[in-house]
Amino acid sequence: MKLKWKPKKLTLVIIPDANQSVVRFRIPNIFAYIAAACLSLLLLISMITYALHAHTLKTASELQSKLNGVNHQWNATLSSKNQAIEKLQNEVIQLSQQAEQMKTQVEEMKKFENDLKSIAGIEASPSVATSIGVQDGPTDGTAPVTLNAAGIGGSPNPVSQEAIIQLGEQTLASFTLLHSEVQELQTSLAETKEKVTVKQQLLRVTPTLWPTSTKVVTSTFGYRTDPFTHRPSFHSGIDFGAKENDPVFATAAGKVVSTGKDMFHGNNIVIEHSKGLRTWYMHLNKILVNNGDTVEKGSTIGLVGSTGRSTGAHLHYEVLKNGESTDPKPYLKAMRKDE
Repeated sequence: MKLKWKPKKLTLVIIPDANQSVVRFRIPNIFAYIAAACLSLLLLISMITYALHAHTLKTASELQSKLNGVNHQWNATLSSKNQAIEKLQNEVIQLSQQAEQMKTQVEEMKKFENDLKSIAGIEASPSVATSIGVQDGPTDGTAPVTLNAAGIGGSPNPVSQEAIIQLGEQTLASFTLLHSEVQELQTSLAETKEKVTVKQQLLRVTPTLWPTSTKVVTSTFGYRTDPFTHRPSFHSGIDFGAKENDPVFATAAGKVVSTGKDMFHGNNIVIEHSKGLRTWYMHLNKILVNNGDTVEKGSTIGLVGSTGRSTGAHLHYEVLKNGESTDPKPYLKAMRKDE
């Protein structure tokens, strides 16, 4: 028996409204299978597309989250760097201001050294204010003063990076020059200190102090008419018209080499100093030191009187250099200049 294959058909019935006739379509089975396969494929593609879309959205969300984190970190880093740059710029400005203050202080130290040399009678060094570029300031010798508590203000003028770099280079050059200036000043001050020490020691043993509290001179060094004989005579010292029992001072540090009394000099004291200098104090009412005593400049050694060959209370004061009487006036003038 021979079998015959007969294609089957599907009938599609469309039922419209009640007033219209039914429409029938006959479709071969193959088309139905193809349509089912296409529908299944379309459904599969839709599912795959949805899955890919969901994965893409998730990935995009993760990337966006990472990007936001990176942006936040970048902004934080950038802000931190900007703050660090501003801090460094402010530090450069502060260093520049400190350099200017140091310039002023160095110049004040140099002026102080020159004043010290002038007081001590040492040759002063020329000013080198222009060598380190000290800016104009008060003309009364005072340094400008910066008070943190004082009010300040002005319009905002941002500074460029190039200006800060230039300021930093200038500040570095200033500090380099200041370092050299300070080293020279240290050496110079050490030398000045040594010279002043020598000068002080010399001044200490040089008879420049006035021997009495009074500055009244009744008879100068040199030729005069003798107060007793009224004949021309030579006066070997200076007479100070002090009051009786006024203190008599040692005009320089030294050693008492003689104390005594005689008819011409009355109560008298001889003090030996240095470089062949001696001072002689006469007509004292009282002697307050002993032979061999060491006395300091300005110490009280006796009291004014009128003993010996004298017309009244006064102090006869002599300066002897290498045993010869010399005019005390130049020494006293030197002291008055220093006062």
